Amino acid sequence: MLWARIALSLASLFPAQAWTVPSSENSISVSSTSPFSLIVSSGKKTLVKNNAILAGNTNVSTSPVSASASGTISNNGGQITTTKLNSTIFKVQVNTSSPFVGSSFSTNNDTSFYGVWEYPWSQRLDNANVSFELIGVGNEDGVNWDNARAPFFFTTAGYGVYTDTQKIGSYDFTVPGQVQYFFNSSSLVYYIILPETPGNFKSIISQYTALSAHIELPADTGYGPTFWSDNFEQDFHAGVHNAQENYYDVVNHLYFNQIHATSMFADRPYGTGNSSFGNFDFDPVYYPTPKEFVANLSAYGFDFQVWVANRAFLDTELFNVSEANGWLFPGIDPVQFLGPALNLSIPAAYDYFKERLSYFPSVGVKGYKIDRGEEGEMPDYEQNIQQPLFEQLCYESMMEKWGPSHFYNFARSAVDRSRSRTWIWNGDSHSNFSGLAYSVASGIRAGLVGFPVWSSDTGGYVRGLNDPTEELWARWMWFSTFSPVYELMLGTNHTPWYPPYTSNLVSVLKDTANLHHALLPYIKSYTYQATQNGLPIIRALFLEHPEDKHAYEITDQYFFGEQFLVAPIINAGGSRSVYFPGDKRTKYLEYFNRTSIHVGGSTASVSLPVSSVPVYVTEGAIIPSGDILQANNKWTDNWKPHLNIEVFPSFDVPQTSFLYYNGDTGKNVELIMTSDKKTGTVQVTYGNIGVSGTLAVYTREGQQNRTLSATGGKSIFHGVHSVFDN
Repeated sequence: MLWARIALSLASLFPAQAWTVPSSENSISVSSTSPFSLIVSSGKKTLVKNNAILAGNTNVSTSPVSASASGTISNNGGQITTTKLNSTIFKVQVNTSSPFVGSSFSTNNDTSFYGVWEYPWSQRLDNANVSFELIGVGNEDGVNWDNARAPFFFTTAGYGVYTDTQKIGSYDFTVPGQVQYFFNSSSLVYYIILPETPGNFKSIISQYTALSAHIELPADTGYGPTFWSDNFEQDFHAGVHNAQENYYDVVNHLYFNQIHATSMFADRPYGTGNSSFGNFDFDPVYYPTPKEFVANLSAYGFDFQVWVANRAFLDTELFNVSEANGWLFPGIDPVQFLGPALNLSIPAAYDYFKERLSYFPSVGVKGYKIDRGEEGEMPDYEQNIQQPLFEQLCYESMMEKWGPSHFYNFARSAVDRSRSRTWIWNGDSHSNFSGLAYSVASGIRAGLVGFPVWSSDTGGYVRGLNDPTEELWARWMWFSTFSPVYELMLGTNHTPWYPPYTSNLVSVLKDTANLHHALLPYIKSYTYQATQNGLPIIRALFLEHPEDKHAYEITDQYFFGEQFLVAPIINAGGSRSVYFPGDKRTKYLEYFNRTSIHVGGSTASVSLPVSSVPVYVTEGAIIPSGDILQANNKWTDNWKPHLNIEVFPSFDVPQTSFLYYNGDTGKNVELIMTSDKKTGTVQVTYGNIGVSGTLAVYTREGQQNRTLSATGGKSIFHGVHSVFDN
């Protein structure tokens, strides 16, 4: 790495009462007082200790700076200003004459820090004992190139810090209770973010994403199930002679088994030229009629994406034109497997690449799998600059053809400024149970840094001859069911309906894919909320139960939205321990059999076959599901959309609500359930949901159904006994 890792001691900064922040808010104040540089406090209670602002000529020679009462830096030159934006956000701006600037914070030694990287170091959710750059994470345990990242962290001390920069930097969490970071920049802007209410970490994430970027709503087809192969130019089965026919073979098996799916994509190889990318085409040997092929997939109900990268392979059009114009980053040997990237900061290079990519949407392609960028294609210090440019370029390429929310781009390497231009998958997961465990943890961590639309390669990407095993694949399929996006890599002698796999795996695939499809109304509703508030769909347990100290210890369970508690089985044998966060007033119902009740603070040992997964619903849960997107469902005659609303009343929770997203109107519709134990009644009211269907109430008497009206309505159920009652 060009950027040296550092671990400087924390030190005091400003003299007492060096400067203060003007504010109309009196409850929270910011001041400078020895021995701490910057203190955010409420009355006599210190909320944030910003120990020092550090500056220097190199990243290993930075030291604390001091300032005068006016905020002028006396020993390095420059200015520090602070602004209180509102009662919970404080902006600090540092301008110096030094090329490296950083900051440090400290709190109690038992405090945990979260954020910065999607990659789960040592399979942890927090950053204990981690020191690393804010760049792509390479070959590590469980998952290679797991690279969503953000210059943002938050802490159990009750605040977050967002540094608004695209420069290369480094974060150090190796000292208990302390964090420090540095960036290769002479100026720095960072925000100290307090929760809206004590312990409300979700509000910290929400405020951070509002400062940086929110996602856009993807196309309905983006959620999957998506089927793809690492190489559809091989692994030909009976009757298959080229890549196009390989896709058709998948289409036919999905239809025959009535497995719901929404999209497919072509990973490399698919084009001509060196390493199959850079000539902006499809190889006619394997794709003889690409436009007709994509149109056929569309007619069958599938959107189609292709692999792209800012990577110029030798002797391709992309390389030759870029070399002639001086657009390539120098010093990267194009003869080797890794080709150099284009410097997209050059407008001509950006415009050329975008114009040549336009071929793909012109033949019907509706999205890109955006790969690479951090494996030597460009200097490390350019990663956080070039990746957002390439993702913006890809976004514009699709946007100009299809319009917003009508395509699906997803990338493995992205910083937070790319969030509004791409969705995420977690890189090259290893095809073993360790890879599954790391993928679960990285899905949770991706949400903690503001990337809510996330997926993993179901079954793992880095595969051996006999990987994935049938058991691993089945367990991973269940995890992908309760992920925002379900995408499954097959082919290359690893296809569920071909040997060595059995019909049992096809049954699991059908159950999981179809359940994920049925949960689209639920997932899409939370995704729309994320466009507004930045909150993840996969949620660390402590986001929903910050008061439960044990919730911070769990790395392999998560809330899926607020209503589902999911505990994927991440080891061979089918057994695991499930922790139920909260206290004895918190109750959970097993979702599939709807009989087993568990209370908060308890633990249960669970053993399940590959045909199931531990999933629970919370008291008062309202879960919209159904079949609202036809996609590849050509087996149902006269198909029409149908919405289900499942409700799980509890008299201990008199009222609950759910914001359902009506895709036709583009508006939220509030679903409200009220329960009255004295009268034994449950009432459900709802507005314009746009689709008719079924309202199902689950009680001790069983399932009771009512008809849902597309335009809204109210249903009352009498003589109800809640399944949550003792």
